[in-house]
Amino acid sequence: MWKPAFKEAGVVFCVAAVVLVAVYSLWFFDFHPEFEPFAGHDVETAVIPGKAFQPLVAGGGFLDGDTGVITAFAEGQAILSMPINFLAEDFPFIKFNIEGITTWANAAVYWRRADEPELLYNLPLNQSWGELTQVAMVYGKDKYRGRIIELAIGFHSDPTDHDNNGEPIRMNGAELRPFSAAAVAEQIFEDWTNPPLWGGWSNNIVRGIHAAGMVYPNLVANLLVVTGLLVAGLWRLGKKLRKKAIPSHRLLATALCLCLMGWVFNDALRWHWRIAQLADTHERYAGLPLEERIRNNPIRCGRRDDCFEHLLPYF
Repeated sequence: MWKPAFKEAGVVFCVAAVVLVAVYSLWFFDFHPEFEPFAGHDVETAVIPGKAFQPLVAGGGFLDGDTGVITAFAEGQAILSMPINFLAEDFPFIKFNIEGITTWANAAVYWRRADEPELLYNLPLNQSWGELTQVAMVYGKDKYRGRIIELAIGFHSDPTDHDNNGEPIRMNGAELRPFSAAAVAEQIFEDWTNPPLWGGWSNNIVRGIHAAGMVYPNLVANLLVVTGLLVAGLWRLGKKLRKKAIPSHRLLATALCLCLMGWVFNDALRWHWRIAQLADTHERYAGLPLEERIRNNPIRCGRRDDCFEHLLPYF
């Protein structure tokens, strides 16, 4: 019973994926109206070399060909900036090609508009194994509109004040990317495979994606199961109406196999995160005395000057 049920579930699961991709593509702007101002612009990807970004704040660094290298932070931060001139609506995605950033540091993209040069806006950047993922600038909302005259990337130490744990950061360059199906697919994939590491909320919830993600993977997994079951039911009904033989196993068996596939799909997306979380946890806490583990904890060590030393080792 289970072998044919599993085969049927595999087929309808794939059919469900095709159906959902088709529906998502056809009604993309209904699901994401925020992308409408960025579509239909006839522009190419703009590539910016790393050396174009000049240090505004940095404790140390140098140029290595076209690559800028940050060797030290200044007071917990390093900021690289460049004057620029482009229309925000031409480029809804930006990819910073960074190497060497660790989980001891956070990063953000900053920009300044021509009509409000006194204001500086920002969006957080997400990490992936020493690199940064593409960022959907549309989630800057109305702040990311019009002509952009300055673009910057900032690196900030977490509250433990380890800067980047002594590791150099290489700024290889940046890409301003126009709206395209490939850019959307990359954004969704990187959102799904790089959820945030543990934070103060992690004892209550484990987030599937960052706050500025496009599509929640849990929703997609559930839709795959439900749509697959609907396809299997309609397929059986069609066979019955045409008086053809239907599978001998019950639809319930197919439904259970679909649930298993949905779980595997959802769980597989998190393995990249699990390994990254394990590596970060091991580096911060494994084999260290309690006082040092506390100082390495960005949740408990929330004061840069002394990390609540008067409360150690009880806090």
